[in-house]
Amino acid sequence: MTSFMAILRGIAPVARVGSLVLLLALCIAPLAPARAELDAGVAAFRGGDYAAALEVFRPLAETGSAEAQYWLGRCYDAGLGLAEDPAQAFAWFQKAAEQGHAEAQRVVGIYYEEGKAVIQSYMRASEWYGKAAEAGNAKAQRNLAVLYHNGWGVRVDERRALELYRSAAAQGNVKATRNLAYMYYFGTGVGRDYEQAAVLFAEAAAAGLGKAEFDLGRLYYRGQGVQQDFAEAARHFEQAARAGHARAQVFLGRMYYRGEGLAIDYERAFYWLSLAQAQEPDVANRFLREVRGHLSDDAMARLEAAVRAFKPS
Repeated sequence: MTSFMAILRGIAPVARVGSLVLLLALCIAPLAPARAELDAGVAAFRGGDYAAALEVFRPLAETGSAEAQYWLGRCYDAGLGLAEDPAQAFAWFQKAAEQGHAEAQRVVGIYYEEGKAVIQSYMRASEWYGKAAEAGNAKAQRNLAVLYHNGWGVRVDERRALELYRSAAAQGNVKATRNLAYMYYFGTGVGRDYEQAAVLFAEAAAAGLGKAEFDLGRLYYRGQGVQQDFAEAARHFEQAARAGHARAQVFLGRMYYRGEGLAIDYERAFYWLSLAQAQEPDVANRFLREVRGHLSDDAMARLEAAVRAFKPS
């Protein structure tokens, strides 16, 4: 490059501009076919044709494409088109991460946080999450916020966690929106504000996060940040319960048993409490003992069959 620039300095200005254009064209020309090839590989991956995707990813990854290295890591990580191999996955993710690929940096952070194929290290996880977070990766910002919130690998810093949750939520990360709502709910790193928590839980619930439906239902049940409304609480609990949220199933079953915002219905109470039993046995069993006294053996057998057939929606 130095010799080329020396030559350029000796060329007339108009000719020099032409030479620069030619140099740029020569540098950019090979990138277009590689990009098209990589796009075809990604399309094959998303279409479930992993063998075809690997035929694209591997040679590009071996010649240094960070994007291809990331996708090849995905294949090894999940065992798609080849045998699952966490060590190989990590190796490719790390190659991409070292080239500045933000999502690969986040995944390397996950490997360190979970101790997957590497020695578990929250500190190393925080370093890699930090790189991706600085690049604007919303998921990494949330991952790093969790570490700051809990003091894992870093000093507890609630204000920093709050900032990161806000940044991730502003980019549409629904889980970060729920985390942020909890910061307001408990007054962590910010003044307690049930109304703002309710707004954020509602936003996350509207985006389809079942756990946030439970959180919002609990606010309506307790009258925190919203007008107390048992019927509205039950509506949100049912949304979360159908998605398999055990605490929501407990609340909903108990409300049917007590008639809180709903007509008393022992069969529905039994159904939801029985579903919750596997994950929340202590609380569910306490109410189930009372509910059983209101049902026949035939009714309970029918409901138990329905519980076995349950599939989260």
